[in-house]
Amino acid sequence: MKQWLAGVVAWGSRLSGEYQRTRTSLAAGGLAYFVALSLAPAALAFGTLAGLFLDPADVRAVLERLAERAPQSLGNLQPVIDALVSTVETASASAFTVTTIVSVLIAVYAASKVVFGLRMAMNTAFGVAERRSGLVERAVSAVITLVGLVAAVAVVILLTVVPRVLDWLGVTDVRFTTGSWIADWLIAGALVFLAVRWTLRHAPNVTQPVPWLSRGAWLGTAGIAAATVGVGIYARFSTSLSAAILVFGTAVVILLWLYLCFVALLWGAIIEADDLRTRTTSADPPPDR
Repeated sequence: MKQWLAGVVAWGSRLSGEYQRTRTSLAAGGLAYFVALSLAPAALAFGTLAGLFLDPADVRAVLERLAERAPQSLGNLQPVIDALVSTVETASASAFTVTTIVSVLIAVYAASKVVFGLRMAMNTAFGVAERRSGLVERAVSAVITLVGLVAAVAVVILLTVVPRVLDWLGVTDVRFTTGSWIADWLIAGALVFLAVRWTLRHAPNVTQPVPWLSRGAWLGTAGIAAATVGVGIYARFSTSLSAAILVFGTAVVILLWLYLCFVALLWGAIIEADDLRTRTTSADPPPDR
C-alpha cells in the first residue's frame, strides 16, 4: 500500500512539474482567446460559403436543430448561439463583399493561430523538436482551418439535403439523434474522445502512438465533459458570474469554458507524454554488462 501511494505521489509530482514546464495555463488562455476571436468572422465566412448552396432559412433551420440538442445547463450560451446563427443567416443572404472577404481572412488568421498554438503546445508536452519553419507551420495551420470550414459547410448541406432526398423516396420520420439525451451525450462523449485521441496522436510534428486505453485521452475527455457541465451549472447558479455576464455579456462564459476545455486537453497531453516515456523506458533492453 505504501509503495502504491509513493508511486501515485511520484506520478503527481512529475505531472505537476510538466504542467509548470509546458506553461499549460498560459497556452490554454491564448488558445481560448483566439478561438473566441475567430467565432464571429468564422460565422460570417461559414454563412457566405453555405449561402452559395442553401437558402438562409435552410441554414438557420439546421443550426437551430443542432442547438436544440444542447444540454439545459448551457442555457446561458443561448444568446451567443442565437447571435452566431443570425450572423450566419445574414451572411448567407448576401454575396461576396469586401466585408465577407475580410471576415474570411480574419477567421482563417485567428483559427490558424489556434491550430498553430495547439501544435506548439503538443510539441512541448511530448518533447518534440520543431521541424518546420514558422511560415510553413502557419501555412499548414491555415490549410487545416480552410478544410475544417469547408467540412462544416458540407455537414450542414448534408443535414439539409439528406432529409429531403429521404422524403422524396418515401422515408419519413428520420431523426439524426436517438431521442434519448443520455444516448445522445454518450455518442457526443465518444466523438470527443476520438477527437482528443486523434489530436494527441497527430498534433505534434512526430506522430505519437496513443493506445485506445490511453489515460491521457480518457482523462482529457472527462475533463472536457466536466468543464462543459460545470461551467453551465456555475453560470446558471452563480450570482457573481451572473453579474459579470450582465456587464460583459456571455463572452466571459465562453472564454471560461474554452479555457477549461483547453486545460483539460493539454493535461491529457501531459499525462499521455508521461505514459509514453514510461512505456519507452520499460521497452528499452537492459544495458550490456
